[in-house]
Amino acid sequence: MWEREIVFKESILAKLRGIGKSHLAGKMDECHQIETFKRCTGCQKLSKFFNRCELFFCPVCAPRLSRERKKAIEWWTKQVQQPKHLVLTVRNTSDLTQEYVKFLKGQLAKLRRSKVFRAVKGGFYSMEVTNEGRGWHVHFHLLIDAPWLCMPDVSEAWGRLNGQDFAIVKIKDCRGADYLKEVTKYAVKGSELASWKPQDIATFIQTFAGVRFFGVFGSLYGKRTEWREWIKSIQDIKPVCTCGCDQWRILSPSELLWEEETKAGITGQPPPKPSQIPIQQPDLSFDSSQSLF
Repeated sequence: MWEREIVFKESILAKLRGIGKSHLAGKMDECHQIETFKRCTGCQKLSKFFNRCELFFCPVCAPRLSRERKKAIEWWTKQVQQPKHLVLTVRNTSDLTQEYVKFLKGQLAKLRRSKVFRAVKGGFYSMEVTNEGRGWHVHFHLLIDAPWLCMPDVSEAWGRLNGQDFAIVKIKDCRGADYLKEVTKYAVKGSELASWKPQDIATFIQTFAGVRFFGVFGSLYGKRTEWREWIKSIQDIKPVCTCGCDQWRILSPSELLWEEETKAGITGQPPPKPSQIPIQQPDLSFDSSQSLF
């Protein structure tokens, strides 16, 4: 199941090592390397899970993080009465820096306060990055609560804020099933990141370390206390086995082997020390670099 993502991860690690910047990978080097088992205390069903680094650029963690982000942001979509998916683009740039990214986010804030956004009650945005060999392309996906927008005016205003005569902007019908996937997908696909040149990978990681890819504004901003309470209620729910039991025993590989050998009567060794590894439950909140606020 994870073979493709692990190949992408190893490719990224190899490229970073090749330019002497393996330190940028951080915990990703050990991601998905340590097996842990959990056994249901009711039906004794055994399942396996791996450690996770949960770094924003890890191809192995990104799909799960994206799914959990989608679950979390679904709450926000229910607060939007007239949803529209707006895409804002800028011209490609040869230099990707934190200053450039902060500039674009600042211009987005100015656009939200401008007359062309007067009809927008609120919403949230996500940022995406691509690099297809013609420079860095940073663009925004927004889910907005608005009855109508004048797109020529939005194009002109967004372009002017970024030193262009106009900008390519798109608005999509939110009645389709794919808009939430677009708005909540991760900053860059693991397959794309793995295909980049080593220095481009390093530049991306350094540029977006500590940068927020998501944000809420307008009427939705005032609901963040309700959102946090909803997130906490979900995180308090324990994982439940198919038999209905929510009690688990956590076992390391050595503990599991000892138990199996003991059952078979082929070991006289004392049991290993009990595992202290906690069950890794879905984390529907955002880490410090991906916070909504």
